[in-house]
Amino acid sequence: MNSAIAVIGMHRSGTSAVARGLQALGVYLGHDFLDAQPENPTGYWEDRGIVEINERVLKALGLQWDDADAIDPRRFRGWRMWRLRGEATRYLHRHFIPHSLWGFKDPRTIRLLPFWRTVLRDAKVNDSYLLVIRNPSSVAASLFARQAMDVTTAQRLWLAHIVPFLDSLAGTRFAVVDYDRLMRDPHGQLERIGSKLAILTPSTMRSPEVNLFVDEFLDAKLRHTLFSADDIDASTETGRRTRDAYVLLDELAADRREPDEHFWSVWRGLA
Repeated sequence: MNSAIAVIGMHRSGTSAVARGLQALGVYLGHDFLDAQPENPTGYWEDRGIVEINERVLKALGLQWDDADAIDPRRFRGWRMWRLRGEATRYLHRHFIPHSLWGFKDPRTIRLLPFWRTVLRDAKVNDSYLLVIRNPSSVAASLFARQAMDVTTAQRLWLAHIVPFLDSLAGTRFAVVDYDRLMRDPHGQLERIGSKLAILTPSTMRSPEVNLFVDEFLDAKLRHTLFSADDIDASTETGRRTRDAYVLLDELAADRREPDEHFWSVWRGLA
């Protein structure tokens, strides 16, 4: 069966680096990517068509990427969403499904999981999800440097991306990777990702693409902050919820938990 991997996560969390790592593991990500920018000099690894679809879905919901308003799941119904889902399914059939193992990355996707889960089901693909996390304090610092966003707003935006629809992935193939762990041990984390997503073959980790990713693509100088969970500003209710959600996900990324029924029960209580 045709297999797809959606790379999901909050903006400024290392999703671009992880997507490039997936490509090194043999996952087709498209060929028409957004251009690199000063804040992301090694590229976004985002397919233009996927980004355009996500922007149109957000517009239909009356949102921009940096709106933290809650999305009522019922808003993914109706004729407008039905039309957009049809366009997205046809786009996948034209550009991705001819490849047996493919994926896409766009931080907007996690906010639109009900949309994409239906699209991937309609496309009749075997869907998996790779959640990229990074300490919310690092995300907040990056958003402040880029657009002077304050910590509380950044935390609300992080929560709006990460929490609402994540539990819809219970029962699917799902893995969490931490950006800082990837930077410390790229080879080990790539192997871990490949194993958890069942895309690892005996020859995968010997691929020249993996060596290129580990030795040349990743650049520690592009990581400007490194925080622990204790550094998260939890002086507000928003901050406490942010810390608690991050700690739960970090336990998955560290393999101290599995995304089993107990985890999802705890997550739903937090949500």
